[in-house]
Amino acid sequence: MEKESLGRLLLSTAYLEGDFVLRSGRRSKYYLDKYLFETDPGVLRGIVHHMAMLVRNQLASGTEYARLAAPELGGVVLGAGLSLELGLPLLLVRKLTKKYGTGKRVEGRYEPGERVAVVEDIVTSGGAALQAVDALRELGLVVEDLYCVVDREEGGAEAVVAAGLTLHPLFTSSELGIGPKP
Repeated sequence: MEKESLGRLLLSTAYLEGDFVLRSGRRSKYYLDKYLFETDPGVLRGIVHHMAMLVRNQLASGTEYARLAAPELGGVVLGAGLSLELGLPLLLVRKLTKKYGTGKRVEGRYEPGERVAVVEDIVTSGGAALQAVDALRELGLVVEDLYCVVDREEGGAEAVVAAGLTLHPLFTSSELGIGPKP
């Protein structure tokens, strides 16, 4: 599936209009429901395919990743799909350290010093992804790249750059023809 066709499919599957409160606390007249596009196998397959191409392009430029990491909950499905597609192990990053079992915030095997790429669904302010990056860096992992399905172009890219990361969006809201109108 061509990227443009995937963008149209993503919108027809997950684009909603109304009055929404985003995770950042901001209000929005539109919402991309990640659970609608992540639970639809046709859309998810296309997203994973095209995001894998983004990662492969970065790998071809000389970047090496030991593994991928995905923040709960939205990034997990994407991370699992990309892990299977790319053959890279996956780390799962909880919002909070669990209070039972092994008591971990980051699940999966890793060694300090390994380079990890973070996979996220939607970037608005970048808050959830940056919290995951902080948790990974606290464990001694090297995180310099963040891949997302959509950058809403509402300050998240700037926050990501300020945190020393490169943002690799599959789509921007402008590319999809949505978002705040000037």
